[in-house]
Amino acid sequence: MSTKDLILSTAKDMISEVGFHKMTTANLARRAEISEGTIYRHFESKEDILQHILDTFDQKYLALADQCRTRMNKGTLSFEDLLGSHFAFLDANAADIKIVLGTYSILELTRRSMGRFIDRLRGLFEEFLAQGIANGTVRDVPLGDTGMIIANMFFGLMRIKLYWPELTDFSTEAVAFCRRSLVIDPACPPSPAVPEAE
Repeated sequence: MSTKDLILSTAKDMISEVGFHKMTTANLARRAEISEGTIYRHFESKEDILQHILDTFDQKYLALADQCRTRMNKGTLSFEDLLGSHFAFLDANAADIKIVLGTYSILELTRRSMGRFIDRLRGLFEEFLAQGIANGTVRDVPLGDTGMIIANMFFGLMRIKLYWPELTDFSTEAVAFCRRSLVIDPACPPSPAVPEAE
């Protein structure tokens, strides 16, 4: 592991454990078993370290979104796959997400990162819904509202998984709920609209 990666990894652990404001470069250096000067050779400040962590998180989510879009364009991405890949992303990036959640209310750079994450999450869900509506596999729903509802549902479940792991994991139930609510069962196509009585 490079020194820069060691600093970032140790900083992630410390921010997750004690919070951003309680982490100092001196404590970080001690924990990483390097000099404080070494930190400053790689980063301008602890805010710069946080920015690198957030940028890496953004890049990881963009890679996931690109993989989902590729499968969506091939017609091989199911609702279960879309949400399941997001829950797997949460599990794989729990420390990064805890950092974002723990600092977004106090730091502008984290608020921007959180805003981008939610916008990208909502946008990807909207694209999936739009494609499903177009090909007749998803009910005709308001895209913006429904995309935001799904994003917030995921966001809420993400917080529960991270901060209250002893509680029941509702990921499977959430996917089933979305499927029942949005996906058209080919065995039971929707009934045609009944004209209103005059």
